[in-house]
Amino acid sequence: GAPKRIRTSDPRIRNPMLYPTELPGHKKIIALIIVSSFWYCETMSEKIHQYLLDVSKKHCKPLESIVKQNGVMHIVVPKDLDIFDCLAKTVVEQQLSYKAANSIWNKIKNSAAKRNISLIEYFKKKNTASIRKNGLSSNKIKTIMGAKKAIESGDITLQKLSIMTYPEFKKTITSLWGFGDWSAEMIAIFYFGKTNIWSPKDLILKRGIDQLCDDSNLTPNKLLQLVDPYQSYLALHIWRNKD
Repeated sequence: GAPKRIRTSDPRIRNPMLYPTELPGHKKIIALIIVSSFWYCETMSEKIHQYLLDVSKKHCKPLESIVKQNGVMHIVVPKDLDIFDCLAKTVVEQQLSYKAANSIWNKIKNSAAKRNISLIEYFKKKNTASIRKNGLSSNKIKTIMGAKKAIESGDITLQKLSIMTYPEFKKTITSLWGFGDWSAEMIAIFYFGKTNIWSPKDLILKRGIDQLCDDSNLTPNKLLQLVDPYQSYLALHIWRNKD
């Protein structure tokens, strides 16, 4: 399933937590923004939860049961988001279980820490043998190296990605070698907090939504239309239920 990340604010607004350098310097103002952001996050999550309950109660009883069981779901957007780390970790997670991917990611972080260097510095040709020992395949190493090159050249930055429309965002991510639709969708949800993303190629989501629809006389497309603009939260509930 998807990585176990939870909690977020509505992605349709610019999240001040991701841009601390753009905020006024006074600590009290920053503290107020943090508190306000947390309050907004909690409020939106509760509203989304109620929205899904209302839709599912009327149209999809199996989903209503899952939403009630899971409770209020959140997406956590990392406060110290590093664009290289986010791209690299997504590559590690491709076609792996959460447990396996997390194990490899921790080995990579430990290897970089032992060398007293950052993750982006660790991904150099001279460290390829070590990275392979961490558990990454040659293709995944090539993919991460390509992402590193795009970041260092300035073609991809956190600021550029944050102001793109979703089609532009997805096109930019998938233009990188080794990054497909699934990778772009996971990055959009778990690192940029976008609430209306669905990943049709995710096997757990496909099986999950098919099962919900089989039990409620809906088509997957119809159910996705009903939960719009909160398709990401439908995904969270299916992932949690299957886990």
